[in-house]
Amino acid sequence: MGVWQKLTFPLLLLLLLVGLRQPPWPAAVALALRWFLGDPTCFVLLGLALLAKPWISSWMPHWLSLVAAGVTLTLLPPQPPPGLRWLHKDVAYMLKILSYALKTRRLLNKQPPETFVDALERQARARPDQAALVCTGSGAHSITNNLQESLEEVLPQLLAENISCFYLGHSSPTPGVEALGPALDAAPSDPVPASFRAQIKWRSPALFIYTSGTTGLPKPAILSHERVIQMSKMLSFCEATADDVVYVVLPLYHTIGLVLGVLGCLELGATCVLAPKFSASRFWADCRQHGVTVIQYVGEVLRYLCNVPEQPEDKTHPVRLAMGNGLREEVWKTFQQRFGPIRIWEFYGSTEGNSGLMNYVGRCGAVGKTNCFLRMLSPFELVQFDIETAEPIRDNQGFCIPVRPGEAGLLLTKILKNQPFLGYRGPKEQTKRKLVTDVRREGDLYYNTGDVLSLDSEGFFYFQDRLGDTFRWKGENVSTREVEGVLSSLDFLQEVNVYGVPVPGCEGKVGMAAVKLTPGQNFDGQKLYQHVHSRLPAYAAPHFIRIQDSLEVTVTFKLMKLQLVREGFDVGVIVDPLYILDHKTQTFSRLMPDVYKAVCEGTWKL
Repeated sequence: MGVWQKLTFPLLLLLLLVGLRQPPWPAAVALALRWFLGDPTCFVLLGLALLAKPWISSWMPHWLSLVAAGVTLTLLPPQPPPGLRWLHKDVAYMLKILSYALKTRRLLNKQPPETFVDALERQARARPDQAALVCTGSGAHSITNNLQESLEEVLPQLLAENISCFYLGHSSPTPGVEALGPALDAAPSDPVPASFRAQIKWRSPALFIYTSGTTGLPKPAILSHERVIQMSKMLSFCEATADDVVYVVLPLYHTIGLVLGVLGCLELGATCVLAPKFSASRFWADCRQHGVTVIQYVGEVLRYLCNVPEQPEDKTHPVRLAMGNGLREEVWKTFQQRFGPIRIWEFYGSTEGNSGLMNYVGRCGAVGKTNCFLRMLSPFELVQFDIETAEPIRDNQGFCIPVRPGEAGLLLTKILKNQPFLGYRGPKEQTKRKLVTDVRREGDLYYNTGDVLSLDSEGFFYFQDRLGDTFRWKGENVSTREVEGVLSSLDFLQEVNVYGVPVPGCEGKVGMAAVKLTPGQNFDGQKLYQHVHSRLPAYAAPHFIRIQDSLEVTVTFKLMKLQLVREGFDVGVIVDPLYILDHKTQTFSRLMPDVYKAVCEGTWKL
C-alpha cells in the first residue's frame, strides 16, 4: 500500500473525531513530532507526557483522540512522503519570498518608483563612513586594452546615436569619450532630484546586459528597474548583512558581477571588494587581506580554486557564504571538504529569463527546489524535446508532453503579468524565438529557457545540459554534463569539456572530449577506457579525446564548445594530440591520419 493510500484511513479517523466533537490535534502533533524530530525525540516526549499525566490530567485529551494518535503513528511511515519531507523549509521559504515581494512592491509603488540610485543614496546617508567599494590589485584603476579597442571600434555609431560614453577614471585615452572621475569629484553631495526620474516606470529599461554567448551570438537582454531591484536584494535574501564584505571577481558587464555584486552591496550597505580579474592563486590571499565573508562564483570558478595545489592555510579565512550558479556536485563536495563548511547558495536563472530557482535547502548538486506553493506562484513545465530541431515535442492535440519525475526535460517558465519576459533590445525576431505557445492549453505562453533539467520526487531540480550542447548518438540522448562528471573523476584529468561532433555517413553526433591533464600526470588510455566502459553506457562513451594546454571559457567561466565542434576530430586541422576509442586493444590509441581516413570512409567501426 502506498503512502498516500495509508493516509486515507487516518484522515477518515480525524474527520470522525471532528464529528464527535473530539480534538484531532493529538494525532497531528504526534505525527509532526515523529516526521520532523525523528523517532527517538518523538517517543521521549510522548513518554514524558505520560509520566506527567497526574499533573496535566486536565489538559489530557479524550481517549478517542489518543487512539487516533496511536493509529496514525502505527499506519504511517516514520519518514514523511518525499513531497512533504521539506515542508517546514518550504513554508519558511515561501514566507520569505512573500515578505521580500511586499517590500519590493512598496518601493516600486512610489512616484517615481525607487531605483538603485535611491538605494545608494539611502545607504550613503545611513552609513557615511562605510567603505562601499574597495579595488584590489595593481591594475585596479587601469583601463583594459581589449575593452578600449572594442569601444573605439563602435564609437562612431554610438556617437551618431547621441549615446554618451565614459571611462571610470580620471583620464580618457580616447577622443570623444569623457572621464567620469572629474565629474564625480565636482558633483554636489545633494540627493539626485527625483524629477530626473519622473518618467521612469516599473518596467522601464534600467540596463542592457549582453548574454554570455555560450550557444550563439550575445544579445542585449533588457533588465527593468523592477528586475534590478529584485535581483539586488539577493544578497540580503541569502542572509548577508551590512557588516559583510563581498568579493566580486566577475566582470561588471555580467549580471552576477554588477547587479548581484556591486548593486547588491550598495542596496544592502555592505562593502564590495572588486578584483581586476579572477586569479585562483590570489583568491584566498585577497579574502584574508580584506576580511571577505561572502564570495560569488559562476561556471568553473570554484573548480579552478580546487585545482590550485593544497596549502596549510586553506581553511584559514573568514568566508562564510558562497553564492552563484553552475556548481557541479563533485566540485561542491571537494570545495567544502578542502575550504571548510562554507554555506553555498546555488541558484538557477538567466539574465533575460522571467523566473529563477534557488536551492534553499542546500542539497548538494541541486540547482533549485520547488514546492506546491511555489509552483502556483511561478508555474513551469519540463517537457520532452527534439534534439535536432531544439523544439518541444507535441502530442496529437498539439500540446507539449511533460516528462516523468527524474527524466530530463526542457524547462519552460510561464509568462504572467507579474512575471513578464521583456526579451532583447533589437530585432523582435530574437525575442519571439524564445516564446512557446499552447504548452498545456490553448493560448498559454511560456519562455523557453533552452536548458535541460530534471526534477526528482522531492522537488529538487538538477541541471542536465544546455539544449544546444546535448547531442544524439545511436538513437539515444547524451548529456555532456553527465559525461563530464564521469571523466572528471579520473586523477589525471584536471578539466573536461564534452561535446558531439558529426561523422561522415553516420546519423547524429559522436561524443568527443577536450581535456586538460593534471600537472605532473600523463594521459593513460587504458585506464580511461576501463573507466568509461564501467561508468557509462556505450552510446554515451566519448570516442575521441583532444588534449589541450587549457580549455577555452567565456568571460563568465563557462566552457566554450562551438569552435571545438567546428574543428571536430580533423587531424589535418588540429595540432593538439588526438586519441580514438579502440575496442580491439581496449584503450584510447593515438589518432593517426590512416585511422582518421578509415573513420571518414566508414571502415572503422564506431
